[in-house]
Amino acid sequence: MLAAPINRAALIAFLSLLVACSPRAADSTGDVAADAQPPAADTAAAAVAPAADEADAAATLAGGPDEEQQARAAAGCSVPDDVAFVQDIRIYCGMPADVQAFIARENSCQHFAGEEPYGDARRRELEAAIARFCDGREKIFAGLVARHRDDCAIRQALIGVNLRYDLSPDLDLKPCEG
Repeated sequence: MLAAPINRAALIAFLSLLVACSPRAADSTGDVAADAQPPAADTAAAAVAPAADEADAAATLAGGPDEEQQARAAAGCSVPDDVAFVQDIRIYCGMPADVQAFIARENSCQHFAGEEPYGDARRRELEAAIARFCDGREKIFAGLVARHRDDCAIRQALIGVNLRYDLSPDLDLKPCEG
């Protein structure tokens, strides 16, 4: 029996959302200080650095509405609604147009790939959306990496995108040295 491929980013986002919406999480919100803010990035490099581990990646993917709203307010430009993951919102405005377009497309891909086909019409709709937004994503990503290989900030952001969405595990993406 063949196993279906697992979309790691969608699974992490789903599990994080499930945990955040659990009754225990709702009961514990009173323990959090009302004025608590997510740590601000002091440099552009810090804003585009990839998450250190899966737990960090999950936290940046499935930020709550308040965290998303704060990230949009601090972004420095208008971030399209299609870009929904907090870490992507944080890096979006510092990226060139081709990387911005890819981030928006990848967020749409992740959204539709995580939807449930509750009927035949919905299944066809999702298949069309997945074909539109997900097909060729690895090739597009590899082109971005090649095009921006000499820009350390963009390269670092692309490393984070690759880790979040498991785009090209075989691509030799290493941080800039120095």
